[in-house]
Amino acid sequence: MTGIRMLCVCVVLAAAQAAAPEIAAAGGDGDCLRALDALGVRYRTVRRKLVRTAVEVRGPLGGVDYRGYRDGPLVLDCSLVYSLARVGPLLRAAGVTAATYSSAYQIRNIRGTNRRSRHSYGLAIDLHAFHTDRLGVVTVRDDYEQGLGDNVDCIGEPLTAAGALLRRLDCQLVRSRLFRIVLTPDYDAGHYNHFHVEALPWSERDDVR
Repeated sequence: MTGIRMLCVCVVLAAAQAAAPEIAAAGGDGDCLRALDALGVRYRTVRRKLVRTAVEVRGPLGGVDYRGYRDGPLVLDCSLVYSLARVGPLLRAAGVTAATYSSAYQIRNIRGTNRRSRHSYGLAIDLHAFHTDRLGVVTVRDDYEQGLGDNVDCIGEPLTAAGALLRRLDCQLVRSRLFRIVLTPDYDAGHYNHFHVEALPWSERDDVR
């Protein structure tokens, strides 16, 4: 990766962080919802078992549409909705117009354990594909190139434009510091076809204080 390319990624990340709205420090549910209002997110509050502040998304998040494999609205905890709205401009800058997801809010255990998955609390979403202006639909299953990048050169040297896009998105999701964890096909075989993107509960976040 050239110095110019790395500089561009850093500049975009810095610009997005600088544009974050000021948010009250109390960390309550109302603060999270006011943060969504400040970002212009279209939503309505709903009730869902185990979800602290359940939000039904009713429009794009940061300029990106989220399309589920199943019918029905996207429902998540307010904290994850906020993170997706904040990171939206980075995805748009990379040419992404929409993302296809499977699991969002879904009460279930982590595979092979008796512990609740963060999906159960509306704090995780699995992203399988990204719709773009230039490359069409880019899928994690078919286009992600594993084993690239390091702490200095996050993107590495992908062989394809689609692979480079996914590596860029991976790096930006992680380095935005808006998410608790981002798991990709590099993590294990169970994530061969999606990015697992997870946020902290609003009350535990340092970036909104």
